[in-house]
Amino acid sequence: MTSIPESVNTPVSAAPLSNMCGPDGVELPRRPYRTQPSLQIASAAVNSGYCVEAFPVTFEGYTYQGHIAYNAAVGPRPCVLVFPNYAGLKQFDTDQALFLARVGYVGVAVDLYRSTEEYPRSNRNPLPPISERRTRAQRRTHPLLQKHFMGATNAANSLLRDLPRMRRFCRAWLEAARRHTAVDVNRIAAIGYCLGGMCILEMLRAGLRLDGIVSFHGILQSRPLNMFSSPDFDGSFIPAVNKHFVKTKVLIENGDSDGAVPPASIQAFREEMDAAGVDWRINNHSRTPHGFALPPGVLSSAYVEAADRRSTLSMLSLFAELWPDVQTNPVSHNAAGTSLGMAVRGTSKL
Repeated sequence: MTSIPESVNTPVSAAPLSNMCGPDGVELPRRPYRTQPSLQIASAAVNSGYCVEAFPVTFEGYTYQGHIAYNAAVGPRPCVLVFPNYAGLKQFDTDQALFLARVGYVGVAVDLYRSTEEYPRSNRNPLPPISERRTRAQRRTHPLLQKHFMGATNAANSLLRDLPRMRRFCRAWLEAARRHTAVDVNRIAAIGYCLGGMCILEMLRAGLRLDGIVSFHGILQSRPLNMFSSPDFDGSFIPAVNKHFVKTKVLIENGDSDGAVPPASIQAFREEMDAAGVDWRINNHSRTPHGFALPPGVLSSAYVEAADRRSTLSMLSLFAELWPDVQTNPVSHNAAGTSLGMAVRGTSKL
């Protein structure tokens, strides 16, 4: 591991929430998010051994409620931690963990936030009665939308304002995953969406041992969000010293039209990773906005089918490179419902 001055991670200020995920132009979904048929345990995995279980992790006296998905009929497999976007854990993230399990890995959906009166689990992906979301005006001005963004931003800032604590929190999930009997303790990766992309990059910067990380429309520098903060948020920020784990392979799936990742942010990322000696790659998807990998029915989705397909296949290709001896399975659609059109299989080492 190499030590890089903290200043390498500070040349670009955090993008406003309006660039990341709203609220400008964002509206409640017209239709609810639905789990893909291929990822419904009851119908698709009867007698196959696949299961989704509660995965509680206790940190600083509070027990967060994640999920783990795996095939109980096989031995320990490489594990992929799934870090959600700014909204926190929702059904889509758990479904993505199950998608990874059906491919042949173990998926762990991470719960980022405490459930509070201000931001309960029920408001992670809010959907009011259909009578209250028939028109665009209703979907853009509904009180649940404002409550969602206020709660989510304050919850995100509780992580982002203290990077050492954020890194300890991510370490707790990594260590919990290693203790599960379904997990190959020596082969773990992580993926993240939006805020989740910040989380996995902070794990890299903290020197945590991950084989690879994949960021989907993730933010490249970690700073508190600067819109819709609670009135008592004074802008305080506790940085952390970087000790990049240089054996981690880094894949960034970025939308070229993502206002939260301007050219200066990408250049700062390049300089930071090159200074640390990290193996990194950025796939920049043309005319693609922030939120391209979130499916319809998920708040702040800006779904782009081609970008989601290509980025999913790129992720699976990286995992096949990391773990070439692992036998994987073809899965027709990812958790967003995107038809993948092909399978990516590992090849055993000679």
